Order: sequence, then structure tokens, then C-alpha cells
Amino acid sequence: MRRGMKLGIYGAVLVGLVGGCVAWTAVDKTVTLKVDGQTRKIHTVADTVDGALASAGYKIASHDVVAPDANDSISNGQTVILKRGRLLHLTIDGTSRDIWVTAPTVADALAELGYSSSSFASVSRDKRLPLDPTTITMRTPKDVTITVAGQPMQVKTTQATVAGLLSQYDIALGPQDQVSVPLTSAPVEGEQILVQRVTTGVIKSTVPVPFGVTSTKDSTLAQGNLKITQAGKPGTATVTYSVVYLDGVIVGRSAQSKTVTSAPVDQVQVVGTRNPAADAAAAAAAAEAAAADAAVAATVTPGSAKAIAQKLLAARGMGDDQFACLVKLWSRESGWRVNASNSSGAYGIPQALPGSKMAAFGSDWRTNPATQIQWGLSYITGRYDTPCGAWGHSQSTGWY
Repeated sequence: MRRGMKLGIYGAVLVGLVGGCVAWTAVDKTVTLKVDGQTRKIHTVADTVDGALASAGYKIASHDVVAPDANDSISNGQTVILKRGRLLHLTIDGTSRDIWVTAPTVADALAELGYSSSSFASVSRDKRLPLDPTTITMRTPKDVTITVAGQPMQVKTTQATVAGLLSQYDIALGPQDQVSVPLTSAPVEGEQILVQRVTTGVIKSTVPVPFGVTSTKDSTLAQGNLKITQAGKPGTATVTYSVVYLDGVIVGRSAQSKTVTSAPVDQVQVVGTRNPAADAAAAAAAAEAAAADAAVAATVTPGSAKAIAQKLLAARGMGDDQFACLVKLWSRESGWRVNASNSSGAYGIPQALPGSKMAAFGSDWRTNPATQIQWGLSYITGRYDTPCGAWGHSQSTGWY
């Protein structure tokens, strides 16, 4: 080949190469990508933002944010920002919701949603959010008042339960302590939580022991009258109680034992039973009966009484000798008067003591000489065998 022709060919090739480089240089662009806060530079021949991102391996999703707009043209040296969307399954104070964010970290996402760092999050705030859905449980701070043993305190909490809240503030519960809300319940904004300390103990107390009263009836004392012959005096006892305290105040107690330390002294009293009206009526009746008895007795002479006695003695097989002794005996005792009486209460011809004994031989014992003599003979024979035996005893002692 001729030299001139060679030079021509070489020239044509060189021109083609130079022209191609100029054309490629005019199409290639250097673009800065900021994806989720991370920066990198790429070379691309794409004409649009979407194409540039695609050339770098990024596909724009519906919840992504890109600037400039995906359909805008791209130029050399331009910066493209892509914030990819993340789905959060949020449960906030028990309420669930799904929300899309473009923040790259948990902390950025929660700040973007308006939750302060004081809110509880079940996932570390330093964690970068993946493109896959993330589940996060949130608890916002609650202002709560806790009153323990009467002392209130204002606190903030993000605890899930009241039990966790009490533990957060080192409030330990005793086995019998009472809490106004269930320990498993969630704290509520503005809630008043009352913790009452329940304890038990033993105390001793001195108590009075009442005295008893012993009453006897006195027919000589008018009704309604009371005569105390021995004053009563209360005793004392020590009682041991099991007690229950609520915040230091006793709310319940039960006696366990009682020991008498000083015995009581009973009161002794006499209660009057005499009815003045009844006494007056009885006195009048007695006076009337006495008058009647006296009237009847006046008709009975000692001689007639002796005659009755002699007959009754004969009926018992006793002769005049025994009758003579009987006459002497009862002449000394009563003078053979049916209404003879003395201060001792003896009454009648035989001076029965008391006179009412003769009622065994008849209800007319006050006025009937036969009734009195029958009782007298029964008494004499039962004790002395014969009237002379009774008279002998009376001679030596002055009574029979």
C-alpha cells in the first residue's frame, strides 16, 4: 500500500475514535446519591432521576420519597436524595396502627411521629429500620399519684403494669398490703393509686370487771326500799388482743386471752317486800280474828276445859292421878285459858310453840279447848309418856 493511502486510513480511524470519546463524554454523568442518609457517587448515562437510581440498583416504591422528582431529567454533578419507606406496626398505649415512615432509624422515626425520648419503645432507638415491616410497642409517659401510708407522691411512668410502676419506685408490697387498683392493670394518666400497709400485732389492755349483786328479800322492809349491806367493787383484768393495723391505725382486733388481776367484790343488798297496805289489811284482819277468838274464848271457862281434859285422859286409860298432874302442869303454863299467849309465840292451854302446831288437830285450834287438849296430850305422851312425867320435868326445869 502506498504511503499516502496508509496515512489517510490512519487519519480516518483517529478521527472516529476521538469523535466517539467526545460523544460518550457528553452522555456520561457523575451523580451523587443520598439514600437513607448514606452518600455515594455513581456514573450514569440515564436521562432521568428514576433512571439514575435504577442504574444504581434502586427501585422507587410507592411510599418512598425522592428529590428531584423521579421523572425529572438528570444532569452531571446533580445530587439525588432517596428516602425509602418503612412500614411500622405500632401499638401505642394499647392501640394498634400501621404507619409508613422514611426515617432510617427507630429514633428518627419516633421523633418524626412526635414521640419524645421519654416514651417507652420495645425496640432500641439506635436500631436502623429494615425495609421489611417492624413491630414496635410504645408507652407514653403517664402522670400518676401514688399514696403510700398516707404520703402522696407525683411520678411519671411508662411501665406496662401497676406492679411494674411500684417496682420502678422501689415500693415493695407486704403479703397483706392493699392496693386500690389491680396490680396487672395498666397505669392511666392522672390515676390515683392508694397503697395501704396492713400489719398485725399484739396489744394488752386493762379493763374493768363488773361486780355481781346478791339480793335477799326482807319482809320487814317496805317495798321499793333497798338496803346495801356490802358495797360492790369492780375488779380489773388484763386482756390480750390480736390487732390489725391499716397504715398504722387499728382497724380490727380480737381478744385472745383474759387474766383477772383484781377480783371484783359482789354487792350484797336487801330488798324490801313488805306491802304497807297489805300489812294494814292483815293487821285489821288479825285484830278482827283476835276479837272473834276472844269472844269465843270468853265462853270457855277453865273449869269446862278441865272437864274436857279429864274425859280425854280417861279415854286414853289414865286415871285421876294423871289428871291431877295435868291440872298442875297447865295451870302453871296457861291457867287453862284457850287464848293464853306470851311473847315467845306460845299459845293456848298447852302453850304450843308456835301455836300453829295445833292446826294438825283442827283448824279451830285458836278457840277450841278440845283441839288444844288433844294436841297437848299427844305431845306429852310422845315425849314424857304421862302428864305426871311432864309435870316432874317442869318441876325440875321450869318448862316441859
